Amino acid sequence: MTRICKLKIVLLNFFDLCKSVLSVLSVVRVGFLRIPKRLKAPETKVTLAATGGYFYNLYMRKSRVAGLLFLATAALAQHQQSVEITSEPSHHLVFQNEYVRVFDVTVGPHATTLVHKHNYDYLFVTLGDSDVVSVRPGEKPVALKLKDGEVRFTPGKFAHAAINQSDRPFHNITIELLKSSSNVKQFKLAEGESVVTHGESAALSDQWKAWINFLQPGGRMTPRGPALFVTVADLDVKAQDGTNVVRRTVGDVMWIAPGTSYTVSNGSQPSKFFLLEFNPEPSKP
Repeated sequence: MTRICKLKIVLLNFFDLCKSVLSVLSVVRVGFLRIPKRLKAPETKVTLAATGGYFYNLYMRKSRVAGLLFLATAALAQHQQSVEITSEPSHHLVFQNEYVRVFDVTVGPHATTLVHKHNYDYLFVTLGDSDVVSVRPGEKPVALKLKDGEVRFTPGKFAHAAINQSDRPFHNITIELLKSSSNVKQFKLAEGESVVTHGESAALSDQWKAWINFLQPGGRMTPRGPALFVTVADLDVKAQDGTNVVRRTVGDVMWIAPGTSYTVSNGSQPSKFFLLEFNPEPSKP
């Protein structure tokens, strides 16, 4: 039976998949540690080409195993029962009100989340360059190469698992939008309409605007509520009355209530932050 046929069986049958993964792990544990016996001269001459060929074959075997492990992980995600996002261990609820529900998400290197539900439309702010794969049950996996500070809008009412393919943690702030959004537009970084010289839109709708704001050394801005503030690079935040200067670090979340404002500033290094501003709701008759 060909390897392709074996792989198809793995993907179709959960128990065969587990057996295949254990088999792969045994190859990793034993096969890669198997070193050729020392060759006696003058029977065989070890050449540079032969040495290069050995390491090339070792590299290819590792690549095939890594690919099979990824397929096994993706297939396993396809078979999982989905859980609520609040029950997914990588998602930590840090804030909620009538507008948003905010999760601090960290997926370890080469780890995967449980299949979890996104019942609401949401935005996420990437903290650090990332290489992840989104796996929705019954659909083809989607690879995402994300940059630090990149913002994505995703319509809700689906479930998926996130597979981190990087050697570093996948860190983001996920912001569920608890109220409906209409006419949503997504912008790529550096392509949005500038609000000020150091701000650009990441996404917008009839109900809200999402900005990535860049501060040059010594720069300052004064965001007003209602808005959600997320630190993408370290900076200082000062209250409306000029007191209580607070140092905000990467991933910090702050709600700016309606009718209030804060002064955001930085020191000698460039900084940036994410701001989700909500439009005033029309008054009820």
